Amino acid sequence: MSVDESARVHEFDAGDLGCGNGLAAEVRRQLALVGVGDQLRIATRDPVGREDLPALARLLGHRVLSLEDDGGTTTITLERMR
Repeated sequence: MSVDESARVHEFDAGDLGCGNGLAAEVRRQLALVGVGDQLRIATRDPVGREDLPALARLLGHRVLSLEDDGGTTTITLERMR
């Protein structure tokens, strides 16, 4: 994970990790590493992540700030709320 200290935006490149093989658990772990109010920007090539990760974030009480899809990689920006 890389961190932009000025903006408190943390980057997590999940690569090919998918929701069926641990992506959700890893996103939960990454969120636990960032401070409340910080952002976590997740890049994933798993097509199911586009639907599953925003739903997981909301279920955990976090806010989805953006979702971008370039056709191969989905980037989801979350704000840790608690």
